[in-house]
Amino acid sequence: MIKIKNHDGPARIGQINEALTPNIIDYKKIQQVKNIPTPFKIQKEIAQENMEKTIKLAENEEDKNKIAVIQGAEYTDLRVECAKRLEEKGFTNLMFANTDEMMRNPEKLLEIIIEVRENINPNTTLYFPFATTQIIPILAYLGIDMFDTSRVIYEAKNKNLMTNTNIYPQDEYQLEDDLIDANLKQLEFTIKEVQQNMKNKTLRNLTEQRACTNPELMTLHRLLDKNHQNYLQKYTQLY
Repeated sequence: MIKIKNHDGPARIGQINEALTPNIIDYKKIQQVKNIPTPFKIQKEIAQENMEKTIKLAENEEDKNKIAVIQGAEYTDLRVECAKRLEEKGFTNLMFANTDEMMRNPEKLLEIIIEVRENINPNTTLYFPFATTQIIPILAYLGIDMFDTSRVIYEAKNKNLMTNTNIYPQDEYQLEDDLIDANLKQLEFTIKEVQQNMKNKTLRNLTEQRACTNPELMTLHRLLDKNHQNYLQKYTQLY
């Protein structure tokens, strides 16, 4: 559970135990509630059945400090229902499934994250695994509290260097020798950069800067401004 200290737009400046949010968790140490993995593109009836099974497994979990998984495939209503019912079972740390697919579907990503965030307790943390360093600022701006190191390992194994604006193939760009260490430093810097911008009330500026460097992020930004103004204005200070 997060203790919210302040907002920068929808972004949440808070604390989880001793860590400030948004923060990074080691994906190898994650204690996750058992669930039923479900493809992103699947019939709604199957997605709902797997969601019900996921809720049932969560009911049998005694440790409420574990991270519960929000299933529901591409269906926003199922995601919201799953998140709310997991909360009712006592879980205050929730993780999105299918984040790789969500990042390839900006309209769905925005809809799912915003609807879930709006329909659960503000003190419930949202965790978005496998995020690239480029997308982290706007995800934090949307209200995501936790990220992890899984993308660091994945890109290093595929001989790619992550930066806050791009992903460089090592075979073409000999920029670093130790890719895991370099990627981890880039991730840590990105989180610190986001935290500092949140403190300065300039996170929106940072997300706009990132959008100018990446067409996919520009699409995400434009869809956010076009379709979710009520969400943005709810938390944005008027001067």
